[in-house]
Amino acid sequence: MRSSRQSVLVVHEALGPGARPDEADAMVQVEQVSEAMKKLGWQVAALSTGLDLDATLASIRERAPACVFNLVESLGGDGRLIHLFPAVLAVARIAYTGGDADSIYLSSQKLVAKKLMQVHDIPTPAYFTRNDVLHDSDGTWIVKSVWEHASFGMDDGCVVQGSDAARNRMVDSEAKYGGEWFAEQFVDGKEYNISVLEQDGQPYILPIAEMSFVDYPMGKPRIVGYAAKWDENAPEYRATCRVFPTLADSERDRLRSIVQRCWKAFGLRGYARVDLRLDSSGKPWVLEINANPCLSRDAGFAAAALEAGMRYEQLIERVVQAALRPALVSYRRTG
Repeated sequence: MRSSRQSVLVVHEALGPGARPDEADAMVQVEQVSEAMKKLGWQVAALSTGLDLDATLASIRERAPACVFNLVESLGGDGRLIHLFPAVLAVARIAYTGGDADSIYLSSQKLVAKKLMQVHDIPTPAYFTRNDVLHDSDGTWIVKSVWEHASFGMDDGCVVQGSDAARNRMVDSEAKYGGEWFAEQFVDGKEYNISVLEQDGQPYILPIAEMSFVDYPMGKPRIVGYAAKWDENAPEYRATCRVFPTLADSERDRLRSIVQRCWKAFGLRGYARVDLRLDSSGKPWVLEINANPCLSRDAGFAAAALEAGMRYEQLIERVVQAALRPALVSYRRTG
């Protein structure tokens, strides 16, 4: 066990009254990550941050932790600012967990992410924005937020037929939720969530999870919408289950290869998750890349780690080890 003199500072966004369930989940992560670090022998403190990053940086420097555990998912309630906090930490040469500013920006801005995937020949569904000129088609589309994650604003109505209906949904979503929205070609097939943990500077792919849709009514879109993730009283919450299927070697290797390409193309570090779907022919399509996925005990990343035989405390320890490794390498090079 480490000396208690080593400390970690868990930083999260300051939440106001009326926080959404997905926002409030950050505090669950703070509590559970802190508890795990204490069991590992670390001194642990928590700090909230808002838009005044100068004040936040001053507080961090005063505490002088060995590492900042970055659980900041937005700033000022806006996901577009998520990359600013790790950028400040990097400039200040403070070790921190998870993705750096570049990887977080590139993966969080979904339109930029899709363009980067196209450049690197990573299969991702076609898409368009409200301003794109596109003749109406009969294809099925799913409307998503450009910046926000956690299935924000997604319900059955976000899956529509035809590009005109998709454009109308974008307009409605912008009016209701604000922000920017886009339409992605809907892939109606198996959905896989693949968690990746950095080990010795290399991506270690955890067991592949599949989202199972149990007893979904005919015609109901098979998506993990907001209610499925955050409303414990919703039928979707109970009907979406995570399983770890036995895959054929060829299929598992193909999925792992795509995930490794995502890791390299986006410059991921620490830990990340890649979400994919298979079309009717079995071809995988990357939907999203999350450079700082949820680390609560009941979330997919911890479940994948447990499936690999890794206790929650071990997972959290490896996340911190990955954060400290670059700092140790830098010290040895300059010391």
